[in-house]
Order: sequence, then structure tokens, then C-alpha cells
Amino acid sequence: MLEGMVSDDMPRSSGLAARQSGQRPLPSMTSHSGLRVLMLSIVDPEIRRGGAWTVTRGLLEWLRREPWRAEVTVIAPLEPRWPAVRRALSVVAAPWTGVPAKVRFLRRRAYRNRIRRAFQRSAFDLLVVNGSDLLWCLDDAPRGCRALAIVHNREARIFGDQIAATFPRAGPVRRWLLRDCARLDAFEGDRLRSVDAALFLSETEAVEFADEIPGLEHMVLPPQFPEPPERVAKSPSGRLDLGFLANFSWWPNRDGARWLVRDVLDRLPGDVRLHLFGHGSREVVPSHPRVVAHGFVDDLREVWARCDWMVVPVRYGAGVSVKAAESLYHGMPLLSTHFGLRGLPAIEHPQIVRRDSAGEWISFLSGPESRALCASRLPLDVSRPFELRSNAPRMDRFLTRLLEPPAPRNGPSGGDAAEPDRLGRAQGERLRKTGAVSARVLR
Repeated sequence: MLEGMVSDDMPRSSGLAARQSGQRPLPSMTSHSGLRVLMLSIVDPEIRRGGAWTVTRGLLEWLRREPWRAEVTVIAPLEPRWPAVRRALSVVAAPWTGVPAKVRFLRRRAYRNRIRRAFQRSAFDLLVVNGSDLLWCLDDAPRGCRALAIVHNREARIFGDQIAATFPRAGPVRRWLLRDCARLDAFEGDRLRSVDAALFLSETEAVEFADEIPGLEHMVLPPQFPEPPERVAKSPSGRLDLGFLANFSWWPNRDGARWLVRDVLDRLPGDVRLHLFGHGSREVVPSHPRVVAHGFVDDLREVWARCDWMVVPVRYGAGVSVKAAESLYHGMPLLSTHFGLRGLPAIEHPQIVRRDSAGEWISFLSGPESRALCASRLPLDVSRPFELRSNAPRMDRFLTRLLEPPAPRNGPSGGDAAEPDRLGRAQGERLRKTGAVSARVLR
């Protein structure tokens, strides 16, 4: 069941409420055919665009396979009219409302009303919040519905990097935006205290949040791909073809593409070409004789067949590069900054090359090594960390633990549970100290 939505409003704590109330026992591992899941996603899974879509697709495949066979309803925000205007208004309103601009932009009234109607129509066993900037939906989740957060990035870090790059000098606009960045960081931490468990795409973010939230139940899992990996041979071209596959509406990807063209490409041999694939690729850089912008590509085999190296020239951001994971999964040699591979499993192979400065990229791509190493595709072993079939048992154990009936509360009862729908940082800490929240990490 798929329901596309338009986005509006903030906060809740159904996870803690479910643990305390003990209402509505959840199905056991032997009878999950009736598992009902509401997934709030930052992208519509029918719009094949970007890394968020890839993650959403992997989650859907996991929940719909055995042993869960879940009935999944997806509600995703659609782009509103005049998005730039709405974003600007969200930034202006943030100091008076206390709601971070990015959160305010996504929690539009129409979106929130549709989420509420979904809860009214059906009794869901599990709420999957696919993107930490959607955690405002926790206000509307009923008791008895467990909440799982999918954390793609530390959104505040990306926002902070963008502010620093756009406004390098101190000034009123920079200060205004940095205060909003601090609000976003506090929001992410507070909301993660309200869920039953979190699934992190990146080990880096998992460690950071686990240190800040000691009682957070979590698992680290890179992007998962349900289809078997394909090893597509390169079509002969007589050139060295570089491919950058990304959603170029995402600021770190735009910055990386422009850096690669500006600081690297013109200093490479004349037979080197850069291919840009993905949403926004035709607008990301000015016309350049050695840059080919393909736009959105429906069949990724076209990407693999055109390219000798996939590149990830990303210098900012957080979380993981889903497209880097996808390239590795399908056996493509990969040239990346160290930052571009941040958060991914530590895979060492001669065809996974890490270079950071423009000079290092130029030296590698100008030398014979770059041409020799791309003659073959990566071995299948590199694919396993990203293969849903291989990782599903660990994911199933994680979900089974999440759906277990809540244990009897060991600590004192009373005031701490009186207002679960308005759980804040201090209250969450008190609940953890009384034993209301378990502190286990799922592996």
C-alpha cells in the first residue's frame, strides 16, 4: 500500500509509552504475517531518485520478505509549491517558533493530517521513521506502536558545513543560521531519545549518538540492495571515463562535482571524460567540453558500462554515500576522498582508492596505475556488506528484539510516565536512570 503525501508539524514518545503501558501485545516471531508497518519516508519510493530512495527500497524489501511478510503503508512528502519561498519562510520563523527550519519545512499541515488519518484508520505495530528530520511525527503515534528511526546523516553537521562554506565570514546571516543549526542538533538528539530503537547507516553517527544517548538501542547497517550484484563490462571507448552518480540537489554532491571540474579535470590528460549521472546533473556545472551530463538514468547498467572509475569527490556532509555503496556493490572500481567513504564498512582493495587533494587526484588519474586497475571489476566479496540476502538474518534478529513485549518496569512508577507525548531531554534521562529504557546495542 503506497500513499504519497505532502508535508507539516513536532514531537511525541510512543516508544517509551509502549514500553510503559504494555498495551497491545505484538506478534511473535512465528506469526508475523499480520505485522502492520507505517513507514514515513523522506522520499516517495515510486520516485526513483537519490540515496534516500535506495535506502527506502531496501527497507521495504526486507519488511515484505519472510518471516515478516509485513503490510507496509508508506507516506512520503511531495515537493510543495514555491519550495524556495517556503524554505526561506521556515528559516525566518525558526527563532520565534523554536522549531528548526528544516523540520518546519517538512512538517506542513497537510502532511501531518494525512499521518494522523493513517493512525486513525489502522492500528500499526511498528512506525518506521525513515529520516531523522521526520521525527516530529512521534507526537501523533499512539501507544502500543513501536518506533524505529532510520538515521541517514547527522543533519546538523551537513547544515553547519554548508553555512561555513557559503558564509565564510562572520555576520548576522551566518549567526542566524548557526543558531538554527544548533536547534536542529538539539532536535535530533531529543527525538532519538523518544524512539524504541534506531538503525544507523553509518558507524560514525552511531558512535556519536550512542555516546550522547547511552540508553539508545541501535544497530549499524550500511545501505542494503535486494537484487543480485551485476558485473557489467566496460564498453570500449579509447578514453578514461569517470562516473559520478549522485543526487545533485544534495549540496555536498554539487560542491564535489564543481570542485572536481574546477580544480582537477582541466589538468588531466585530454582523453579523460567526466560523466555525471542523476537528478540535477545537467544543472550542476556550466557547459564543459569534457563533462557529459546524463540526467536521471533509469537503468544503472548504462552507468557501469560507460565508466572505468566511479568517483566520489565529496568534501562535506555526514552519514554515508549511498551511491558509493551502490557502486561497490556492483563491482565498480572507486576513486574517492576519505570523506566520501566515511561511515562505510572498512573494505581494503587495490581498486578502492582514497585521495583527498586536487594534486593527489591529478597524480593518480594521470599515471598508468589508474588505467591498469580499472581493467577488471571488484570481486563479489566486496558486495557482501551491502547485500540484503546476506544481512537479513541480523536484521531479523534486530526487529524481533524490537517487537518483544515490554518487560515489567523495575523502577518507580508515577510522574515520569504521566506525559509520554511531551517527552524531553531531562525526562528521558530520568526514565533511563529508573530502568524504564533498556540499554542494549543490537548487532
